[in-house]
Amino acid sequence: MPSLKEAKDKVRELSKKGLEVTESKTMTFAEQKSALDPIEVEIKKWIDEVQSLEFVEEKRKQFSAETGESLTEAGAENTGGKKSIGQQFVESAGYKSLVAKGIKGNFASGEIELKATLTEGTAGTPGPGYSTVASLPTLLPGIVDIRFQPLMISDLFPQGTTNTPLIRYLVETAVTNAAAAVAESGLKPESSITFSKVDEVLHKIATFLPISDEMLEDFAQAQSYIDARLLLFVKLAEQAQLLTGDGTGANMVGLLNRAGLATPIVKGTSPSLSGDNDMDAIYRQITAIRTTSFLEPDAIAIDPLAWENILLSKNGQGAYYANGPFASAEVPALWGKKVAVSVAVPANEAIVGAYAQGGQIFRKGGLTVEASNSHADYFQRNLTAIRAEERLALAIYRPGAFGVVSGL
Repeated sequence: MPSLKEAKDKVRELSKKGLEVTESKTMTFAEQKSALDPIEVEIKKWIDEVQSLEFVEEKRKQFSAETGESLTEAGAENTGGKKSIGQQFVESAGYKSLVAKGIKGNFASGEIELKATLTEGTAGTPGPGYSTVASLPTLLPGIVDIRFQPLMISDLFPQGTTNTPLIRYLVETAVTNAAAAVAESGLKPESSITFSKVDEVLHKIATFLPISDEMLEDFAQAQSYIDARLLLFVKLAEQAQLLTGDGTGANMVGLLNRAGLATPIVKGTSPSLSGDNDMDAIYRQITAIRTTSFLEPDAIAIDPLAWENILLSKNGQGAYYANGPFASAEVPALWGKKVAVSVAVPANEAIVGAYAQGGQIFRKGGLTVEASNSHADYFQRNLTAIRAEERLALAIYRPGAFGVVSGL
């Protein structure tokens, strides 16, 4: 029984012979066909042999890995792990497909990717053209990632969809309620409401990441992982735009840059009292929104350090106002309102708001991920650009439903 290496060598030998026949300038077509027919039969036979031996070899590697034994390919020469161009060619899908169809007349293998033999890595740092000959590594699932802040701000607003690039709505700008008791046949007082038209345009948030073709093709886990990270990058930019976008260029007008927000409250400054703590100052903004916008605040977005100060605050006996370090995990809340802790909130500030009633996020088409090699010289360099982007608009129906608390 031949070794795997011997079977592959036989395929290469017969392929070389077939190539010489097809390139012959002296043989007639009939002579070429007559010479190629038996070669084709032999090539198919040896390819079947290679496939059978590769199956056995794969099983040998699997069982050897499970027993913890070091192994090398049976009968393989120690070439330092490098695959020759010819070896890569005959092992390619394009070549095998060509042989399966039959090497007759004029033929072409189509594009077959061949990786370099000398400059693509070593045993310590294997590259695309490297064939490992040492013992198989223990592969741990997953990737250890760099952590980012949780996504919280967009979760506070209700979500909507749109098929147009423009969101238009009417906002009451002035209301005169003249309703009063009227005597019989008396003149009825006239009330009035003034509206203003507000247009919100869709804004695009996008990024792309270059990645080698080899990584995309050889590591499906890495591809899906990068897709997920790109989505996260876009979402992180979205959080900042929703709160602090300045409206210049492609930036949207974030919540904190909208006109008509509730009057800011600074802890220790009227209407806050000099003895107020952070929790007191936040509650005063809750009351202000209730009495001016007549909406009930439902959530508080807060800077992590400000939230830390609240959780660690103690009374005169040294007991925590909150549940303390041994409390069971639960949804953060303050004064019965949901708390969203995010570094997108300016330092030492909190944003009290009736998020569910005062605003809404509209999205067009959702968030998309696409890949292309048409960027710059990526086609020549075998690189692919993976792009993630989304289009959205922030509608603030009642700016007075949101108010900032600072000095925390």
